[in-house]
Parts: sequence; structure tokens; C-alpha cells
Amino acid sequence: MNDESSLVEAPADFASTLDALEETVRRLEGGQLGLEDSVALFQRGIELSRRAEAQLQNARQIVETLLGEDAVPAPLTQEEDG
Repeated sequence: MNDESSLVEAPADFASTLDALEETVRRLEGGQLGLEDSVALFQRGIELSRRAEAQLQNARQIVETLLGEDAVPAPLTQEEDG
């Protein structure tokens, strides 16, 4: 990869992370990179994927905190007559 600084730059928000991941995948699928560049780009893709997962987990925790544990609906079951 020609731009080594892109390996250390991490997008700040989920949308930017996802855009960067999609661009990384597009470049890898293009098949125009050498082995070293492909491996470096693959590593960046893994890092972006992990970052996106962490951002989603963080958002999930915030929502659960705002709703509270009791706000999660229980599964519907049929009551037995008897």
C-alpha cells in the first residue's frame, strides 16, 4: 500500500468506519495489488471490522442502559386454561 498513514487512521464514527471497510474490500477485490499491499490492506480491513463491531456493541450498551434491563420485552407465550 502506498499510503502507510492510512493504516493508523481510524474513522471516528460508525458510518465512516463502514465506508472505509467497504473501500478496503473494494480495493482487495480489484485484484490490482501486490502481495505486501494486499496483506496490509487485509490487516486494515480486519482492524476496521473489529472497530465497527466495537462501535455497534457500544451503541447496543447505550440503548440497553437507556431502556433499562426490564424494558426488554419477554417472549410471548400462550397461557394455559385450567
